[in-house]
Amino acid sequence: MNKKTIVNWFILFILSLMWGSSFILMKKSLLVFNYIEVSFLRLIIAFFILAPLLVGSLRRVKKKHIIPLLIVSLIGTVVPAILFAKSQVVLDSSVAGMLNALTPIFTLIIGIIFFNVTKWNTNSIIGIIIGLIGTYILLSPSTIGNNNILYSLLIILATICYALSINTIKDKLESLNSLDIAVISSFFSAIIPIIYISNNTTNALINKIYLHFDHFIYLLILGLVCTSLAIILFNILIKRCSALFASSTTYLIPIFAIIWGTIDSEIIQSYELIGITVILTGVFIMNYKRV
Repeated sequence: MNKKTIVNWFILFILSLMWGSSFILMKKSLLVFNYIEVSFLRLIIAFFILAPLLVGSLRRVKKKHIIPLLIVSLIGTVVPAILFAKSQVVLDSSVAGMLNALTPIFTLIIGIIFFNVTKWNTNSIIGIIIGLIGTYILLSPSTIGNNNILYSLLIILATICYALSINTIKDKLESLNSLDIAVISSFFSAIIPIIYISNNTTNALINKIYLHFDHFIYLLILGLVCTSLAIILFNILIKRCSALFASSTTYLIPIFAIIWGTIDSEIIQSYELIGITVILTGVFIMNYKRV
């Protein structure tokens, strides 16, 4: 294993720890803040951290970068932030982390269909089939027909958004450095949240933060570490390796999500562990000899 590969895996591990912790942080934040406040405050905090770098980054942006950056910002950041926060009103943080493991599967599918970045092979087909089987097991037939399945589908939609964003960064933003992508996408991602909060809930939100600052700390960590810093590291990883490898942070994210969920007294069902194991097996087969 060469030095570059070791660095790639180290970044992958750190990102997995950050994002694997984000589900429990959202859960704790949702005890006080509603899902819109959690998702929007997370994005605003992330932008304020990166804001000092904005002017320099904007100078390096070209016209051809604008639409891809908007896709990464809106579809790859704002929409998933809302979907995950909304889903965790009902779902345990560990389940949310496990469903997030579908990202590499959709990354491959979207990459093949829309970006022509790779070709189908036997491993691709087998991996996708196994991953879908694992998804069925994870959702469990017993959950179909109740609200859990609807909230689970929100997370699946969020992983599709992530997959589109990953492929867009790899295919359309190769000429823009990782920090600039993070700064500018964070700026675009914060516009809607800032407008919404400024026009709707400013005074009430300030009062809520004052009264429940201990829960606001969870949001600060979520925005600072799990969003702004993680975006920078993730964009670096995408530019260092394949989009599929970068999306494979999901190998470890469910492990950290399960650990945090267990610490917080969440009950992990046996079918959930079987389902996530099957999904990750599918992801591994897809990744085999690609990284």
